[in-house]
Amino acid sequence: MKMGKRRPRHKVLLGTSSGSALIAALLLVAVSGIMGATILFATSTEMRISGNYRRAIQTFYAAEAGLAETQRRLSGSPVSNPVFLGDLVSSYQPNWSAYVFSQVGWKPADDHTYNALLTNYVPLSGNATNTLALPNSVQSEMPYWAKVHHKTEYEAEQAGHRLATPHYLDGDGLTTLHSTSNRGQLIRYGYSSDTSVKPEQFTTTLPSLYAPIEVIMSHGLVEGADSILQADVMHPAGPPVWAPIYAGNEVVLSGSMIIIQGMDACGLFPSGLPPISLAPLASLVGTAGLTGNPATPQVSLISLDLDQQIKDLKQGATPVLTDLMSVALGSSASPAVHYAEPSSGTLIVSQVTGYGLLLVKGNVHIVAPFQWEGLLVVSGQVTFAGGLGSSRLNGALYADQVQVLHDDVNVILDSCPIAATLRSLPVQVLTWRQLL
Repeated sequence: MKMGKRRPRHKVLLGTSSGSALIAALLLVAVSGIMGATILFATSTEMRISGNYRRAIQTFYAAEAGLAETQRRLSGSPVSNPVFLGDLVSSYQPNWSAYVFSQVGWKPADDHTYNALLTNYVPLSGNATNTLALPNSVQSEMPYWAKVHHKTEYEAEQAGHRLATPHYLDGDGLTTLHSTSNRGQLIRYGYSSDTSVKPEQFTTTLPSLYAPIEVIMSHGLVEGADSILQADVMHPAGPPVWAPIYAGNEVVLSGSMIIIQGMDACGLFPSGLPPISLAPLASLVGTAGLTGNPATPQVSLISLDLDQQIKDLKQGATPVLTDLMSVALGSSASPAVHYAEPSSGTLIVSQVTGYGLLLVKGNVHIVAPFQWEGLLVVSGQVTFAGGLGSSRLNGALYADQVQVLHDDVNVILDSCPIAATLRSLPVQVLTWRQLL
C-alpha cells in the first residue's frame, strides 16, 4: 500500500508565533510599567520638591515677619509705642531677654539657646514682665516666634571676637573669654569717647547714653519645617556729642544773660564737655557765660556733614509742613521726631515746647518763649531772635551757624533727653544672616 505524503505540520510554527506575541506583550507591559513607575516617581519627587520649596519659602517669610515685628517693638517707650517690648530699665539689665509668640504651644525645649538665667519675659498688655508662654504677637496669621536679648561680649566671642580679630572696641580691659553664666559687658553702638568721630560697637564700664545692640532670633514654622533668621539691630547714634553747641561755620553771641553749659545736667558725661565745638574753619564772635570741661570753646577734629546727619535720622519722622507756632511737640515720656524742609528756606519757631528731635533742612528762626529737650539738627542757620520770655535748650544743638541776638538764652548739655531721643528712633539692622 502506497503511503501518501505527509502534510507539513504548522503547530510548532503557530505555537512559535503565539509565544513571540506573548513575549512581546509581556515586554510591552513591563516597559509600560517601568515607564509608569518612572513617571510616577518623577512626579512624586517633583511634588515633594515643590512642597519642600513651598514650605521653605513660607517659613522664611514667617521668620522675616517675626524679625520685622520685633524690630518695630524695640523703639520708643510704653508711652510712645503701645506694643513696646524693650528693656524697661533705663540703665539696661545685662540678663534682659524677651519673646514674641504668634501662636500657642511653645516650650523652652523649642529654643536650643534657652537660658534660664535670662529674664525670658513674654510682654503682655499691662504686664511687661510676664513669663508665661502666651501669644503676645500683634498678629496670629503668620506662624513664628522670636527672641531678643542685649548683645554681650559672650555673643561677640561666639561670633569670633578675639584680640587678633576684634569685633568691637573693648573698653573694660578684660581679655578672658566669657560664658552663658558670665556674659560680660553689654556691647553698645555709638561713640566710645567724647572725641570719637565715627559710631562703632564698644563696651564701657562707665555710664553711657548709647543703647546696647539687640540680638533677634526669629523662627518661622510651617508644617514641621523651620527657618531661623538672626539679626543684630541698633538704635541710631546720631551725631557725636562734643558740646551742647556745634557750629560748622560761625557762632555769634551778641545778647546778654547768655548761658552755655558744658557740664552734663544728667551725668552720662561725668566730666562734662566744653560749651561750644567749632568745626576746623569755624569762628566765634562775642562772649557769654560759658562753663564746661574745659570752659572754653574747642575746635572739633572734623566738620560734620549736617545734611547727611539729617538724611540718616529722618526715617519715620513726622513732617513739618508749616511754621511751628504755639505748639507742643512730644513729651518727656514720649519724645517725637520731626522733619522740616521749609519752602521759604526758614522755619519760624515761636512759643514752642518740644521733646525729642527736630531736623531742619534750611534755617530756623526762634522766637521766645522756647523750650526744647533733646536734639536740634539744622543744616543752615539757627537764630535766637527775641520774643517775650526765655529760650532754653536742654540737650544739644547742631547747626552750620548759630546767632544769639537777644537776652535770656540757655543752652545746657543734658544727656538724659538725648538718650531718650535716640531710643525713640527706629532700630536699624547691623548684621543679618539665615541660620537654617
